Amino acid sequence: MSKKQLIMEKSLELFATNGIEATSIQQITEKCGISKGAFYLSFKSKDELVFGLIDYFMGEFIADIEQSVNEKHPNDNLLYNLYHTIFHTFQKHSYFAKLLIKEQLKSFNIELLEQMNKYNEFINAIIFTVVKRQFPRINESMHADLVYIIKAFIKQYGELFFISNYRINLTVLCHALVEKTTVIAKHTTIPFISTDILSSTNAECLSPTKEELIDLLTKKKTEVTDSIVQRSIELLQDDLTNQQLSPAITQGLLKNVKEDSHCKWVAYLYELYVKKQRTVL
Repeated sequence: MSKKQLIMEKSLELFATNGIEATSIQQITEKCGISKGAFYLSFKSKDELVFGLIDYFMGEFIADIEQSVNEKHPNDNLLYNLYHTIFHTFQKHSYFAKLLIKEQLKSFNIELLEQMNKYNEFINAIIFTVVKRQFPRINESMHADLVYIIKAFIKQYGELFFISNYRINLTVLCHALVEKTTVIAKHTTIPFISTDILSSTNAECLSPTKEELIDLLTKKKTEVTDSIVQRSIELLQDDLTNQQLSPAITQGLLKNVKEDSHCKWVAYLYELYVKKQRTVL
């Protein structure tokens, strides 16, 4: 585990106990057994640490969703996989979600809102793709409405995961929501929301530039300690310029990178970039 990952892990424990605002950098460094100087080498401030935690959780969250609904899965299972992956993450990280919601209610932070909006664009694009593949026969004018309906289900039923002692059968919940969504998709005829309201209906359009991706890979390489992951990142980074690796080797390297949960997001962005380049060509 790198020093940056250690700081994130231990600070999260303190945030869960004391809240973000009440936790000091001094408490974090004592919990980690490091100096303040070592903390500032990883994060310039506590705000940057909080944003780093959000980046980590949201990046892993979106990468996991995409992995569960990509082209390798049959169309009939996509909606179930989508609901299951999202709600499983809610179960696993409910304490962090509650902490984040509480913090947002305390203060208005424009940078935090912009960050969350960026991730929301990716989620919209993934759900839009699921709708097109799961319901190929419905009128295209209904696609955007279904995205909003699915997100409404996720938001409202997701609140159950933040209620203490409420026991949830995840399988039953996901099957129930697939049934409800399917009924709406098959019988709704009046569209209300235009696709124009969605900033993007294709996640590939949100992929970073080559320069941005190289910067992300360079930064991530300094944060990981596993030599295989480091070497895989180096090879992927070189291939952005030289383009000598075969698709099979690239997929193998990305699989290595995804083994580190802190690298799932950058691996997902790399895949988006590659898909976008193939489309252009």
